[in-house]
Amino acid sequence: MKKEDIFKTLAIYKKILEERGYIVLYIGLYGSQNYNVDDEQYDIDAKAIILPNLHDIIFRKVTSTVIECENGSIDVKDLLTFYDVIKKGNFSYIEAIDTEYSVGDKYLKDLFGKVRPNFKSLVGAMYEKRKALTHKFPSKEKEFEMFGCDPKQYHHIVRLYDLLSYNVGNNLKQSYLKYDEERRNYMITIKRSMDGKTVQELEQESDDIINRARELLDYNTPNYSYEYTDLDDKKFDYTEAHLKEVLQTTEYSYAETYRLPGKAISRKHIKKFPSLKELTDCEDVRYTIYESIEILGGE
Repeated sequence: MKKEDIFKTLAIYKKILEERGYIVLYIGLYGSQNYNVDDEQYDIDAKAIILPNLHDIIFRKVTSTVIECENGSIDVKDLLTFYDVIKKGNFSYIEAIDTEYSVGDKYLKDLFGKVRPNFKSLVGAMYEKRKALTHKFPSKEKEFEMFGCDPKQYHHIVRLYDLLSYNVGNNLKQSYLKYDEERRNYMITIKRSMDGKTVQELEQESDDIINRARELLDYNTPNYSYEYTDLDDKKFDYTEAHLKEVLQTTEYSYAETYRLPGKAISRKHIKKFPSLKELTDCEDVRYTIYESIEILGGE
């Protein structure tokens, strides 16, 4: 796939999110194109960081959702939620920062680029892929009809072991590897045709690879513990600055709908909106509160 096609798709994803009312700060690619193992059957998946709005911050609501698109999916998280995930060293989210395919705020890319993968998260992901290898999810019916399993999961186990081995052996902390042509062809083959192996062989080889990964980590780094990168102050400063910019140029408003079947209306709402007293005897109460704020000035 051509680079310009990937960037074009990321730009389309950004527009899709903006049309839904999100303020997009950053979108980064994650998946096969980063590893050079994409073929004609691969989608373009991305992770997006959006600016949390004032209402969500006040009421401590998070945005964490996946939006399915024609060419792939967008994993959308607000800035604060994304940071809570990435600071734990989740390699897949770090990958979306490290990738050469991204659009958005370079400062944010550089800031989160300071966070490095937690090697234990790689091993944990391998266990998850091992379970998914023989678990028939509804979306994997075609693969199970053809192979009796989902060989893509075995391909991921191999990929994660390659990454862990490369990092430990070279004292590096990369979030993904880009394969050469020979290895690329092998990785595509095991995903698309199982390289002629049976389901039982894939299961056994997966278990062996995971055991080697654990031994690799335990033997080479027996006292391994992940060092967190503290970006709390910068995260809050960044969010505050961008929220001020939005609020100083627009009128901010929101609506919250409440449905309380068989429950009492909150006292704070009745105090603020006395007309709600008329609904206190209703069995099924539904009402919407509209509020807004307009910033007239400030420093």
